[in-house]
Amino acid sequence: MIPDVLVVGAGVIGLSVAHELLERGLRVTVLDAGEPGRGASFAAAGVLAPQGAHPHTGPYLDLSLRSRDLYASYTARLRECTGMDVEYRTDGGLHIALDDIEATELETRLQDQQKLGLPVERLSGDEVRRLEPALSPEVRMGLLFRGLHQVENRRLLRALIGAVGLRGGVLLSGMPVRRLAFRKGRVTGVAVQYETLKAGLVVNAAGAWARMLGVRNLSLAPPVKPVRGQMLALDVASKTPFRHVIQGSGQYLVPRRDGRLLVGATVEKVGFDNQVTTAGLAELTTRALRIAPLLASAPVVETWAGLRPMSKDGKPILGPAGIAGLVLAVGHYRNGILLAPITATLIADHVTGEGIAPDLTPFLLERFSPAS
Repeated sequence: MIPDVLVVGAGVIGLSVAHELLERGLRVTVLDAGEPGRGASFAAAGVLAPQGAHPHTGPYLDLSLRSRDLYASYTARLRECTGMDVEYRTDGGLHIALDDIEATELETRLQDQQKLGLPVERLSGDEVRRLEPALSPEVRMGLLFRGLHQVENRRLLRALIGAVGLRGGVLLSGMPVRRLAFRKGRVTGVAVQYETLKAGLVVNAAGAWARMLGVRNLSLAPPVKPVRGQMLALDVASKTPFRHVIQGSGQYLVPRRDGRLLVGATVEKVGFDNQVTTAGLAELTTRALRIAPLLASAPVVETWAGLRPMSKDGKPILGPAGIAGLVLAVGHYRNGILLAPITATLIADHVTGEGIAPDLTPFLLERFSPAS
């Protein structure tokens, strides 16, 4: 039976869109060139930070806050369906300054957040260390963001894969898409290695590979490029525990309940090269030790890299692709985990309704056209 929707890409965005559509009664198939849930979403840290290191404003800030606020119900639905705990945590996060230059930048950040009416608390160095005793004695000040949450992204992906299957969705792995299929000026499916898979509608959620679907028609290739992020995990179970996500020195530390501490991440425009490098690991460890010197003796338990999908302006591209039968859910860059719930909702609303909702307008592909 031909599915109502064929989703290309089984990362957090594609899986969330598929799950939402399945819950609304549509027949959905999800394709992935590799193993579902093993791309950029697997390589992420799961930080939900709408008040990020470079705070957004306007519609993007609103979108990010709305998605963060959906997380409690989003994860509860997944747990009800699959029984899986995805470790959604609301402990908050700290942004710290370790020298005068960083302190000045953080003071500016505080003022910017206050002008936007966003909740933030200024802490002295001593107050920061009372919250997180493992941090360097060099910490000058900090900002406490109680609205910074996190989720165990790999558990989230497993839950989404399970939920898609339990809702009757079809997951096809190891099936790279060669091109889109057309009939009478409409996208009718995708061509894979030996066949064409038909569908009522195709959703491009292919992450860093989103442009590949338009390889035969560049007007259907959204402006998305890969940005590598390298990370590592330390075993800190025997050390002073961290309670908050820590951001400082251009880096973040993310505590997990199993005793790991994630350290990330580099930002590298190196094409589709997702190798872990000596230089990348050196950058991560140097910054981590500046934030918390006691980490010097912590064992490294894992290293990895992922390719973030960055659009031309760093914001997601959502909604119609300029041709009937094709919808975009791409370009989420560093906020794919954060924006998964709201993206799924908006795309499902568009697919099952009529017209373009006002919430989608700032994120349409047409913003990149010469006339816009």
